[in-house]
Amino acid sequence: MKTSKRSRWFILIPVMAVVLTMFMTHIDSAWAIIDGAHAFNIYLRLETEIMQKTPAGQYYESLFWKHNDEIMQIMNANPEHDNDLFNTMLFFAPALEALENGDGDQAYITTEHVNRLKTEMDWFAAMGSSGLREDIQREEQRLPLDTFVGMSMNEAWDFINSIWSPDSAVEKNLVPDSDGKWAYYIHDGVYFEYPSQYTVQVAESEKEYVYFIPTTDMPEAWHPFVMKIKVWEVPSTANTDVHTWYSQSNILWEAPVQNTDFQGFEFIKAESFQRNVDPSSMDMHTFLYNPQNRLAIEIWVLAFEPPSQGAATEYRQLVDQRYGYFQHMVDNLRIQKP
Repeated sequence: MKTSKRSRWFILIPVMAVVLTMFMTHIDSAWAIIDGAHAFNIYLRLETEIMQKTPAGQYYESLFWKHNDEIMQIMNANPEHDNDLFNTMLFFAPALEALENGDGDQAYITTEHVNRLKTEMDWFAAMGSSGLREDIQREEQRLPLDTFVGMSMNEAWDFINSIWSPDSAVEKNLVPDSDGKWAYYIHDGVYFEYPSQYTVQVAESEKEYVYFIPTTDMPEAWHPFVMKIKVWEVPSTANTDVHTWYSQSNILWEAPVQNTDFQGFEFIKAESFQRNVDPSSMDMHTFLYNPQNRLAIEIWVLAFEPPSQGAATEYRQLVDQRYGYFQHMVDNLRIQKP
């Protein structure tokens, strides 16, 4: 079964990070009922309900996003590997669901599952850059996979959190007079404000990409998802009409951006995925342009929830209420003066 690019995004999280630690078992009685769409939801829950709740989990999620763009390049160049990866992720899905549902003490790690894991990691190390190989090798040394044979999922996750320690502390730049609610990050001369609970990760292979990753203690009304930004210089010969930079198909809502330094649009687009792989969902997106510096900004957040069927005013309320962190970044974007 082929997977869409979007499903690879979250199915690949364990390959880069979590797979190194916990995707090592399955429950035979549950295996028969797991399908693609259900597995996709399991991996999405893994990110929000498990990974983002502890420092160790946050580290491994950030490590994945560090190499996300390279991983996608590897997968796009080797589509024949899709089925192997997808089947491997299906194989581990029941154990992950047990962990998420509080039944992780009933799922045990076996040698077979460790060997499957090693096969995937060896493949990505062989196909990847030196930076990707080094990170894989470092994490395999930190947490040798054979150590987990015989552990339950609960025991494995507890063990990981008990021995993990950060390589170094990263100081955040808090926005003055924001009571610690907002932090800021400057990338290629552009100032971004983001929730202080988020972490920041620059892509290893594509330095123009930066990921803002949610952790814990977000406002209850918010639906926090990873935000991705791209900053690039627009060639002098390029069309600078921002409206032409994105397809107008499947646009549910669109509004001009009111920003002193940038002109552009934010919009919500419906996405339809392959049956039995991904649920339908929404993209929240912004394209912006600064004519003086010829700088373009792209910001997007993947909102994994069904598109609303309401009027434009309801989408505006949706953005303000559930995705205030995204709107705040768009509204407070500016050129960082020397």
